[in-house]
Amino acid sequence: VDRPRRRDRKLHMKHRIAGRIRGFSLLEVLVTILIIAIGFLGLAKTQAAAVSNTQVSRVRAIIALQTGSLASAMHGNREFWGSPGVAPANFSVTGTTIVDTSGTLTVAGVDCVTSICTPAQLALYDVQSWSTNMNNQFPGYSLAAGCSTTTTLPVSCTLKVTWNEKYLAVNRSTSANSASMMANQNYTLFVQP
Repeated sequence: VDRPRRRDRKLHMKHRIAGRIRGFSLLEVLVTILIIAIGFLGLAKTQAAAVSNTQVSRVRAIIALQTGSLASAMHGNREFWGSPGVAPANFSVTGTTIVDTSGTLTVAGVDCVTSICTPAQLALYDVQSWSTNMNNQFPGYSLAAGCSTTTTLPVSCTLKVTWNEKYLAVNRSTSANSASMMANQNYTLFVQP
């Protein structure tokens, strides 16, 4: 008779213990959901930063390619850009407005696709076409160019493109100050036509 009691006690204890560990409490579930939600917020912020950095890299790559295309146009027109004293010493471009100290790049242009152009007209056409393409992609950009005019040295030009770049706020102080989310960037290219 003693043996069935022991067996009943053991069964009763097993059911009591199993009843306690059968499921999770509501508090445990809520804490788990909170931890997962915080993790997802961190993941979303990381994703937003990655997308922002990709956009910044894309803009910088396109600026470098566009500046390289102007340098290629200068290489292709060596009679103008490579001759000492012919190319302007300084010129600048903002949007589609070209300012040239010599006046060579600010006269009315000729369409060099349908007409035969002189080297000066071709240089004007190249700079105007380049400025139109840049302004379409990056309104508010500017270019400052300077070319050596010494007749004893090979001509060399420096092209400096400046633009405003937006970036993602990384903390509360930068997100509260919207002006800090813009940065003035520049890209400089040295060219020897």
